[in-house]
Amino acid sequence: MQDLDKKQQKKRKFNSKKFTCFLSFFVGILLLCGASLAILYAGGWLKSFTCSVVLEDSFVWNKVGCKKDEDTGTFDQGSNIINMNLPDEITSTEELVTQIIEQASPAVVTISVDTLTFDIEEGFIDQEDGIGSGFIVDSEGLIITNQHVVSDTDAEYSVVLPGEEEAISVEKIYRDNTNDIAILKIDKSGLSALKLGDSDELSRGNLAIAIGNPFGDLEGTATVGYITGLNRDVSASSGFYGSTTYYEGVIQTDAAINPGNSGGPLLNSSGEVIGINFATTNGADNISFAIPINTVKSRLEVFEREGRFPQPYIGISYTQRTIFLKENIVTGAIIIEVEDSGPADEAGLERGDIIIEADGKDMSEYDLSTIIQSLEIGSILDVVVWRSGENENFKIIVGDKGE
Repeated sequence: MQDLDKKQQKKRKFNSKKFTCFLSFFVGILLLCGASLAILYAGGWLKSFTCSVVLEDSFVWNKVGCKKDEDTGTFDQGSNIINMNLPDEITSTEELVTQIIEQASPAVVTISVDTLTFDIEEGFIDQEDGIGSGFIVDSEGLIITNQHVVSDTDAEYSVVLPGEEEAISVEKIYRDNTNDIAILKIDKSGLSALKLGDSDELSRGNLAIAIGNPFGDLEGTATVGYITGLNRDVSASSGFYGSTTYYEGVIQTDAAINPGNSGGPLLNSSGEVIGINFATTNGADNISFAIPINTVKSRLEVFEREGRFPQPYIGISYTQRTIFLKENIVTGAIIIEVEDSGPADEAGLERGDIIIEADGKDMSEYDLSTIIQSLEIGSILDVVVWRSGENENFKIIVGDKGE
């Protein structure tokens, strides 16, 4: 009987040790798995794996914060992109702004035009007058500025790099009149280029830093403010001569922009370009505007692919607004003029028609110009037109204004 009790005690001790070992092993496995998951999470691999196996827009997809993988064919800026060497801990906005300006300024240039002037002692002499700003986007000599800065096709333009006195002649200019963008090519390599950001991620209140050359000779001037508005449609003066141009979907900022600042970069708190400064308004303080950099990037991709700026157009002049009629309220693009034998004319559109929908998008929420510029040359643009109180459908073959 005692032997039986001893055997039972031994068996219980063995089972207890076995359970303790199993429990320790199980806890160890849990800790190892937890540590592995933590490493995978920190490296982003766990999120990537989860997003790859769950359905798009499902509960888990949205909860994890997955994003759709869209191949945008982004413009390759090449080498020598300025990576801001900003400290991990910024003690003040002043310190942040100072470092961004210091590191970005070498990529901001002065655009000059060659002029013939008369000197009593020397007679007629050539000189370069600064007329605007630009910034380097490719180390092999590609510079972005506004089209209106270099709009004179008969003039000879040059570029002055920061800290240098000798101007470099511009070899080639590619103009995009519709978007007020121009690419300048100079014979210079090994340049430092600014990194292009994402203007779709902007919010009102974001930091905005403008760098340029006001009045053509105040090189490297920097002004600081905030993003004060988005998707603005404005008629604004630009350049020295105050010509008025209509712009759609632009960025509004209170960072000061003056004549000569046109074509310079608007930077975010990471030192990335979020816009091209182009205008200020007459008679108003602290209201300036910039073309969103995503518009520029999409045009750069086209330029890289085709070596030029094809300009999608449908051959109409219009104004986009809301019209209050006797029995209707209509929001859309009111056609003021139709180009003879142009795409819209061939499709049957007429003066006085109101485009209320284009490419499936409501004109109360979208800009017609933005829609047209997103289309391929030769593609079909479906529009819904309000005419004499009724909606009519038309198909327009998108043309190339540059031809």
